[in-house]
Amino acid sequence: MKKLAFFFWAVFLTGVGLAQQVSRVSNDFFVLHNAIRGDSTYKTFDQQVELIKSLGYDGVEINQLDSFDGMKAALDKHQFTGSYFYIKVNLDSPTPDPRIEPDIRALKGTKTVLAPYIVSDGKRFTSPSAPADSIVVRHLRQLSDWATAAGLQVAVYPHVGFYVERVDHALRLVKQTDRPNVGLTFNLCHWLATTPKASRSDWKGLLTTLKPHLKMITISGANDVDAAGMDNGPTGIWNQYILPLGTGSFDTYELVRYAIQDLGFRGPIGVQCYAMKGDKPTNLRHTMAVWQQYKTRLTKR
Repeated sequence: MKKLAFFFWAVFLTGVGLAQQVSRVSNDFFVLHNAIRGDSTYKTFDQQVELIKSLGYDGVEINQLDSFDGMKAALDKHQFTGSYFYIKVNLDSPTPDPRIEPDIRALKGTKTVLAPYIVSDGKRFTSPSAPADSIVVRHLRQLSDWATAAGLQVAVYPHVGFYVERVDHALRLVKQTDRPNVGLTFNLCHWLATTPKASRSDWKGLLTTLKPHLKMITISGANDVDAAGMDNGPTGIWNQYILPLGTGSFDTYELVRYAIQDLGFRGPIGVQCYAMKGDKPTNLRHTMAVWQQYKTRLTKR
């Protein structure tokens, strides 16, 4: 009888443990460098990384090649994570910038996701085309090779106004590249900026379609309004699509909940802060408080 009681008690405890495991949010939560870049107090990479880590974030963006050495040194000093490395792929060049490869090598053994954004600096390619796409694929396969050697993932970064600005275009390129370590990022603000309000209702279906290739998500507070007639400046679309987390008419929490709980997404989730009004350190503290509220709500479901 005692053995039977012990058996049922063990089963109960196992069930509780599994339930806790399922409800626990394990995704890394990071912040883009624009959340603190340009601050009058936290001016150096060292100061910025120290602050972001102290607030409870899991990582910070490494923004562009020119800032790599300084940010990498600060990350190493504070034993912190460069969650993703934002790098330019210029279609006017037949091959990737040669400076990228040694930087990728230096990231070997980290959790950094490589996030190429695709542009045509000379405006040779202004809209999607087969010839331009073939150049993108060639670049992505080279990045894939370098990333594979370093044990890293690649996530194409759609950005409004760039050659690859829409997530459906990014998905086509990922499928053409056909490499297991090459996927894409879903950026809430850029998706809103490139998707009319009337076409947004099935965003859950879109995320479901993206899921096999989804490496990273970036979020923000946002208003569910149309971008038509708004410019791309700080007072235009970003004044609507990059708001403090937890604000705006778009239900960002539900997007996070659906991705984590319904789709089982376990990749990093970052917060966008470009052109956000207010004191940067205060915004960082507010954002972390809202993220903790999100996690509490998720674990109570």
